[in-house]
Amino acid sequence: MDEYTREAYELHPARNIGSSKVLELMGELIDRHGAPDHIRSDNGPEFVAKSIQQWLAEESIRTLYIEPGCPWQNGFVESFHDKFRRECLARKLFYTLSEARVVIAAWKKKYNELRPHRSLGMKTPEEFANGWEPGERWCAQQASSISASGLHSGSLLTSGLERLSRGTDLLTLSGP
Repeated sequence: MDEYTREAYELHPARNIGSSKVLELMGELIDRHGAPDHIRSDNGPEFVAKSIQQWLAEESIRTLYIEPGCPWQNGFVESFHDKFRRECLARKLFYTLSEARVVIAAWKKKYNELRPHRSLGMKTPEEFANGWEPGERWCAQQASSISASGLHSGSLLTSGLERLSRGTDLLTLSGP
């Protein structure tokens, strides 16, 4: 999770996750998003493994470990875990690992792209990271789906969308 944008970069459901898998996933995330200055984590065995410590040192990424029994030192992640448990895990019984991956990926997409956050000025993490206004992504998606349906500029529906995108508080609209 990015502490600044609140984006959830990766949720990886698995039966067990060792340090080699953590290294693989972290490498992919760095390729996609760039290397962070530091990584804040608990003292779990997958994060304190010597292979991870060596890899982080090679990548010039500092580690910030929270003290055992002090979850408030990692408040963003603790808050995220609470939402993830309440909104996703506690509502669903997974029968297969594949099912868990599909459901969790859909929840992560909703969390990052559709769910506004008070701490981000009622923007989604995606909107905040891209410098968009609240609802701007939704409005652009609606306009592109209407254009793809064959409506012409100046028609009643596209004129309404132009007015909508200019003057309406988009947070009052219901999204997809």
